[in-house]
Amino acid sequence: MGLHAIEKAGELADQVSIAVKKSSGSLVPVYYKLEEILVDYRKRGMDVDLVMPALFEVDLEHNRTIPDGRSIWVAYADVLHDDLCHPSGSIHNLVKSGGSITGTSLIQLILEKLKLPESSALLIAPIAASILGLGVNAFCMHHKEDENNS
Repeated sequence: MGLHAIEKAGELADQVSIAVKKSSGSLVPVYYKLEEILVDYRKRGMDVDLVMPALFEVDLEHNRTIPDGRSIWVAYADVLHDDLCHPSGSIHNLVKSGGSITGTSLIQLILEKLKLPESSALLIAPIAASILGLGVNAFCMHHKEDENNS
């Protein structure tokens, strides 16, 4: 696993962030990718509970997650909200620093912040993609809208 897995996840984050930008800020590509990755994790026998709250189930017969990708995104957005949306947060500072942030560097920071195993890097990729694709302000507004619609 290790750095190679994080770099691979970083490349995926960069690709999905482009899809988010092309779709005018829609997170549908992120939701689909989250579901696809969780189904793949479960098919490979990985313990999804290490990287997701236990309330999520993976239905292998129908290749989907219960709840859906949007709910998974909201769960991670809730956890990352303060560190990303407050000006003193380390993720906020990294993304707003003006430097060229990559999917890989953002995934590494999220893994460290959430104390997740490197094996969850691929699952974090769509979350990082939404931050890269929307930008901090839009991500935080999107999260606020999702909270109001719940």
